Amino acid sequence: MKNLAQSKANDIQKLFRGYCKKHLDDDYLRLCNKLFNDLFESDDEIFNRGKENIWAAAIVWAIGSVNFLGDKSFDPSASLSDVCNYFKVKTSTVGQKASRIREWFDMDYFNDYYQREDSQISGLLKSLVMIEDGFIVPRDLPDNESEESFLDDDSEELPGHYIIAIDTKGKFGQADLYQLEYLFKTVLSEDEKIEKIEMSVSKQIHLYFYGRPAKVLAFEKKLNTYKFTISDVSNKL
Repeated sequence: MKNLAQSKANDIQKLFRGYCKKHLDDDYLRLCNKLFNDLFESDDEIFNRGKENIWAAAIVWAIGSVNFLGDKSFDPSASLSDVCNYFKVKTSTVGQKASRIREWFDMDYFNDYYQREDSQISGLLKSLVMIEDGFIVPRDLPDNESEESFLDDDSEELPGHYIIAIDTKGKFGQADLYQLEYLFKTVLSEDEKIEKIEMSVSKQIHLYFYGRPAKVLAFEKKLNTYKFTISDVSNKL
């Protein structure tokens, strides 16, 4: 069985290497190789369970899905359908297997182990730090601004439904929305939440949330080092 697994592993590696060289780049190839080796080391017979082309496609998509491969504003980019058409497999099958792989190795947007070297999320995380209370704050928080004052959530304010209008200086894509959503979540209390974030017809970003107006100020401080500015805050009636 081990000889069979090794033979299938070699075939899987050839398949995803071929795809990366033809449609992606060396960084994606490096990450796919890393994930492939981690899978094989976790269970040297794991590739006995499933077809080679499904495994190859799932490895590519597991890596791609935490690096915004499906975002056309990135280069390179490819959809799940693009990947599956190349390997001649079903999107539902590959999507499910890629999802399981991500669960096995805790792969997400904020785990930089499987991220590209030019990852925007990786750069974002390096600008944040977790303090003793478990909150995430900017790493360059001014010395005269204590953790207590930063974490002051004005709890006497009654929460409500609000819309934040955000302008950007240049192009933006889905990855930027993930960044903004993550940044805003770091200032929210347990009883507050983001309802949705979307691009408007006017190319503004609209962030809908349930919470306290003071959190907008904390959020705005975090945007100082990014290309976004808050242009308006309004009640959602």
